[in-house]
Amino acid sequence: MKDLIKESISDLKKSDGFVYVTAEGEKIDLHEAAAKGIAVTPVNPKSEVIKKLEAAGLDLTDSKFLNDLNELISLLSGSGSTKGKSGKRRTFSDSEKSKIVEEWKKVEAAGKKTKAAFAREIGVGYQTFINWLRD
Repeated sequence: MKDLIKESISDLKKSDGFVYVTAEGEKIDLHEAAAKGIAVTPVNPKSEVIKKLEAAGLDLTDSKFLNDLNELISLLSGSGSTKGKSGKRRTFSDSEKSKIVEEWKKVEAAGKKTKAAFAREIGVGYQTFINWLRD
């Protein structure tokens, strides 16, 4: 699975829009094919990658599965839970901001986290958090 994912990433990064495939199904550079007089078919690399991943059991057309997979990756990478995130901007009341700043003072005194890590944990942009500390 690891090799398949690496290959998929490589295929998507190196393509300039399309991958060219011979009648036998082998990938070939367009200029090389033209020089050798080989007929090729342009193929969208995203479609090919999706087909390969689905053949390996990853259904990338299922939005629920993709959401679950993204949440798993987020949790494993340490960027926190995606629970409650809707992609919309969150507004904090003055009392909420005060409580968060007070909580930061406790965390800072304990020396356990950086400001950036704390801001990420509470779901606030770093610069926004810094502005709250200045107020």
